[in-house]
Amino acid sequence: MSTMIESLVKNRLFANEEDVIKSLLADYIIRHIGKQKRDLKRFERKHGMSFERFDEYLHERSDLLEKGDLSREERQTLARAIMQEEDDWLDWKVAKEMLESWIGLREGGIH
Repeated sequence: MSTMIESLVKNRLFANEEDVIKSLLADYIIRHIGKQKRDLKRFERKHGMSFERFDEYLHERSDLLEKGDLSREERQTLARAIMQEEDDWLDWKVAKEMLESWIGLREGGIH
């Protein structure tokens, strides 16, 4: 075992090496949960809506691009905007899934 972990046990900060590892893992997981929550809030503030509503909004915009009566210039402008929004959608979706994963790890027994 690492000398750092042994030192924490010898100095009676933890009862044993397993407690050290559990504590470090729990802290690591909590920090990642916080990061994902901050990322989700940032997307909600940026777009002024929930992920679910943003997903609907993107579908509406895609339908408009496909079926709308738009000039060539309007179509190109909308297509560029949708591409940027789809990048945010993907990052937002990943953040949601990562948050669920980190929460699952925390609830899976790391205490």
